[in-house]
Amino acid sequence: MSPVARSQAHAARVLAVSAVAIALALTTAFGVAVLANRGSVEVRLGDDTFAGQDAEDAARQIAESGPILYPDAGTGDRDIILQHLGDDPETGWLAFAARPAGSPRECTLQWQEDDEVFLLLDPEGERRGACDGREVPADGEGLTQYPVRVRDGELDVDINAADRTSTTEG
Repeated sequence: MSPVARSQAHAARVLAVSAVAIALALTTAFGVAVLANRGSVEVRLGDDTFAGQDAEDAARQIAESGPILYPDAGTGDRDIILQHLGDDPETGWLAFAARPAGSPRECTLQWQEDDEVFLLLDPEGERRGACDGREVPADGEGLTQYPVRVRDGELDVDINAADRTSTTEG
């Protein structure tokens, strides 16, 4: 076989592989487009729950230092406070929004141990502007609440419960 014949055979193989790859890419793109138009594509990033913290450790930490603030590392829209009321680490758990709806992120609820309430304050602990010092009870009443369960001694905060409820109702 001459070098020219080998070169033509190699070129034919490359052309065939390229054609197959292009066909697969087009088929995949078409399939995704069809599914998207039917509304049956659901993009889900991350977990539905915030889990894995030991309930006894968290209860002890809250008893010693007050409720725990968990900043939302994603959008910043869902900073939450984890609160424990009572002595039993299996019960008494609450998780709720770290600020009232419409409040800017720099305003955060800060625990006032002596009064056992939260105050909406700025990062320096002052009442300024929208950080008006409004009082919120220890159970976060009036704020967005997130269900909390203890499973095998670990906390499981369902941060997406409302989203799932609204999509099943709609």
